[in-house]
Amino acid sequence: MLMDEQKNRSKIVSMFALTFLQAQPQIFLDRIVTQDETWVHHFDLETKWQSMVWKHVSSSTPKKFKVTPSAGKVMATVFGTVKV
Repeated sequence: MLMDEQKNRSKIVSMFALTFLQAQPQIFLDRIVTQDETWVHHFDLETKWQSMVWKHVSSSTPKKFKVTPSAGKVMATVFGTVKV
């Protein structure tokens, strides 16, 4: 769904990269940076102190529910390059 101007710009950049690769392959490869992204799920567990409740001696303990890992998530992005 790219517009013609975007297609032309992509073609020009690709042709420049190919020309640079052919002229100076080691310098070109040294400048490559890779990237990876992943979603990291997180949740905050209650401490033993936070989960304490007052209850009568004859009453049963309150039910605890398991915390689901979908309480929150963040995007972790990692960049890397190799210098040989």
